[in-house]
Amino acid sequence: SYTYDLPVGRGRAFFSSMPRALDLIVGGWKTAGVWTIQDGFPLQVTVENGGTPIWTYGPQRPNVTATPQRTGGSDGNWINNYFANPEVFQMPDPYTLGNASRTLSSIRSPFFFTTNLSLLKDFGLSAKHEDLKLELRLEAENAFNHPVFGTPDTIVGDPDFGVINYTAVGPRQCQLALKVYF
Repeated sequence: SYTYDLPVGRGRAFFSSMPRALDLIVGGWKTAGVWTIQDGFPLQVTVENGGTPIWTYGPQRPNVTATPQRTGGSDGNWINNYFANPEVFQMPDPYTLGNASRTLSSIRSPFFFTTNLSLLKDFGLSAKHEDLKLELRLEAENAFNHPVFGTPDTIVGDPDFGVINYTAVGPRQCQLALKVYF
């Protein structure tokens, strides 16, 4: 995250001697942003309805017969079929634990990238009272409108196993705000 005063306007590095009227429009702007870029998290695969567990151990985990892999390619097929080899996940026998670890590090949730940006300017409302000012702010959540997909269905035995049914971050949203400080 960052905040940055743009170096344009009276008393700044660029155009420091511009007329006051022009400085009112062009000078004194600030920008701020929060960028989130992260790799996916390890997935936790379970069985439908908790399986038939030993009552003191919690829900069953599936048996994993090979290393799970994610579907690749740029055609978007991975949204509807996230696992390249879903048959490696098998239902365990009743009252057994299953051999899958709690989370699978070999396969992770989708990559996460989002940016929230803002542009703002303060306008002085009184020469005598420096604290009296008006702030104009434009904010954009998910400014680049990058889709951020949720995690796939990881419940073995569920008809939607391996399907991503939601986005973790919605589409771009912008707002314009005025605030008076006194």
